[in-house]
Amino acid sequence: MNNMFNTKRFSLLFIKQLTEHYKTYLMSLTVLLGVMLVGGSFFVYLIPAPIDLSMQTLMFSTIYFLSGTIFTSIIFADLSDKKKAIGYLTLPASHFEKFIIAWLFSYVIFSLVYTGCFYLILMLLLSLKHWPNQHVEVFNVFREPMTLLFIVFTLLHSISMWGAIFFEKLHFIKTAFCFFISIVVLTLMNTWFIEILIKREVRPATPFSNIMFFENNRNVTVAGIRQNDVLVIYIIVFASLILWAASYYRLKEKQV
Repeated sequence: MNNMFNTKRFSLLFIKQLTEHYKTYLMSLTVLLGVMLVGGSFFVYLIPAPIDLSMQTLMFSTIYFLSGTIFTSIIFADLSDKKKAIGYLTLPASHFEKFIIAWLFSYVIFSLVYTGCFYLILMLLLSLKHWPNQHVEVFNVFREPMTLLFIVFTLLHSISMWGAIFFEKLHFIKTAFCFFISIVVLTLMNTWFIEILIKREVRPATPFSNIMFFENNRNVTVAGIRQNDVLVIYIIVFASLILWAASYYRLKEKQV
């Protein structure tokens, strides 16, 4: 039997994870549906026009990022309880299998369930109110900019998963704190580097963003070429892989 991965052992572990936590998953799903329904109803009856594609995309991404990172941050909650941690770590399955199970539930399955629920609530909300002489268009999850949104979620998920294993308590709060502190530090370093490079004062610039400065009584914006967008995507994916790998090796270090 393969000590790292075995199909039968993995399937049993998957069933165990589902049967032991299905109540928590159903409760989380109910809360998610409630948030989308209440928040969506507010927009439908507040805005006199149909929810356009930009608003639909904004709603999808905002709830997706927030709920996904919260769910991921508690995927290793058993490790925070000593009694549960003993049973989890001594379970006859490899750390790789345990990691993949957590990854599947928090990344793949969550994304699929969330997308289906969002479409369900969106179609329900759009059918509750009719706008005469206006065509309501529903965004397509397989078109741009959805690919970019999924890539951004990949990075956020890897950060949340790392925090879920690295921290013992208050996973989401501590991970979010470290994330925003890192953004501030990177922004300061990037701004300082750009000012040295172009020898002028610029506005605070996060990595990969446009350069903006004031010259001759007007604002000047310097944007990167479109070909660099692919490079940014590669960097995000590579960083996500590194964080997933770090999470896995951190899980291997856990002891009873």
